[in-house]
Amino acid sequence: MKQRKYNSQKDCFWLSVVVIGRNEAKRLPALFASLPSGEDIEWIYVDSCSEDESTAIALKYGAQVYLVDKDSVYAPGTGRYIGTKEARGYWILYLDGDMVLRPEFCAFLESLKNAEDIPTRVAGFVGRTCNYYYDHKYSIVEVRDYVVLPEREMGPEVGWGKPAGYHGGAVLYRRDLVINSGNWNPAVYQLEEIDLYSRIRARGGLLMAVDLPMADHYTPYLSSMERIKLNFLPSWRGKKLYGAGQVVAARFKAGTLLQFIACYPYPFLVFSGLFTAPFLYLLWPPLALLGNAAIAVWLGLTNKWYFYLVYLGNLLQIFRGLGRYTPLTPSYRKMS
Repeated sequence: MKQRKYNSQKDCFWLSVVVIGRNEAKRLPALFASLPSGEDIEWIYVDSCSEDESTAIALKYGAQVYLVDKDSVYAPGTGRYIGTKEARGYWILYLDGDMVLRPEFCAFLESLKNAEDIPTRVAGFVGRTCNYYYDHKYSIVEVRDYVVLPEREMGPEVGWGKPAGYHGGAVLYRRDLVINSGNWNPAVYQLEEIDLYSRIRARGGLLMAVDLPMADHYTPYLSSMERIKLNFLPSWRGKKLYGAGQVVAARFKAGTLLQFIACYPYPFLVFSGLFTAPFLYLLWPPLALLGNAAIAVWLGLTNKWYFYLVYLGNLLQIFRGLGRYTPLTPSYRKMS
């Protein structure tokens, strides 16, 4: 089956680019310079109370600018929720303010515009994100490709890639499927991507991973100790690190928790190993250790060696955040 493609007679734009940011004045010019443009493309910038010239720069480049009220600033999902509400494109390309779109993905977008063979179930696409890590002097100290999805989980552009299990901040979605799935959750601090994708998958939608450069992401370098703090502490450097629990609480209230677990089973798998350990110990003491070691090895082989610790941190965040979810309708205004 084929899906309806962009129709210039019915759709206001074929593409909306939604950029979210806070204090990204140094990065925004390069980002806007990298974006596709035209009469059938709109740019939307959603700002979370910047204290620099971010909004002025966005206006200078011709973007529609929306300011999130101070008491509504939560996390990336807040800005994407607002951008999706205001967007009028058939497709929405979501980017963060510290990213630059790659020319290879611009070419992919152009080929997508008039494509006739996109399967109906395809809800969107994700490409490769390359991280450029900089130090306190803004000097690049490390570069990593395939930081969101490993190479083995991505498919060639011919055939529209492979079904993806996850995506990061750079992603292309059909707007109607995002809206029909409930839009981004503006009230969670973390895992807003997997939260949305689990709801899209529950409605039969698929995100396709295409092995071509999509975005360069400029982000601060974190030491091993800083990564551990980011994963295990409830809050750090002004960030509230219990969004996983908020997502679980939101999905439980909506009656879609099992769909979320099916899409993101890893922390729950870690929990099952820890929960059953006492019973396995009673059967045969080494069995408890072997069972949890098997889970750790499987996560390491299918992801990266340290991912057991990542999902253990997610599990702690789930318990910390279960009682910290309150639905939010963010307040914002358009800047002219």
